[in-house]
Amino acid sequence: MTDSDALRDAIGTFATGVTVVTFPSDPPHGLTANAVSSVSLDPPLVLVCIDHDTESYELLDSGEVDEYCINVLAADQQHLGEYFARMTELEENPFEAEATRTAATGAPIFEDGLAYLDCEVWEAVPAGDHTIYVGEVQDLAVLDEEAEGLTFFRGEWGSTA
Repeated sequence: MTDSDALRDAIGTFATGVTVVTFPSDPPHGLTANAVSSVSLDPPLVLVCIDHDTESYELLDSGEVDEYCINVLAADQQHLGEYFARMTELEENPFEAEATRTAATGAPIFEDGLAYLDCEVWEAVPAGDHTIYVGEVQDLAVLDEEAEGLTFFRGEWGSTA
């Protein structure tokens, strides 16, 4: 059996994009996630894996919310990735300091991101210390077709440049 550090090191060699998943809660809430993937085109489904030791999981598991928005971050939004991963503090709440709006679900959309996928939970699948939330896309858009994407590789932030 492998230990969690070895697994983290091995999977860390798989470069990923970085997202902030937001929820239509009061107050608004979000978390950084890179375990995100498309699942199906018909119906339009995407997934996000959420750790059981997070407030995000508590919101979804309790039934308080059943929607989320996957905000795909641009390279210049590392501060959001770090903040929602609880790696750093910011002087101002990003939900107040950044340009945001909402779409179908009411979850915040960061307008300066690359894209968003606004989802309603279609299915929840427990998997170890996470739950896989498959969401049916209710609304989506590419917000910036020219910006570089934020990446995470071997524990380091980077970009698609």
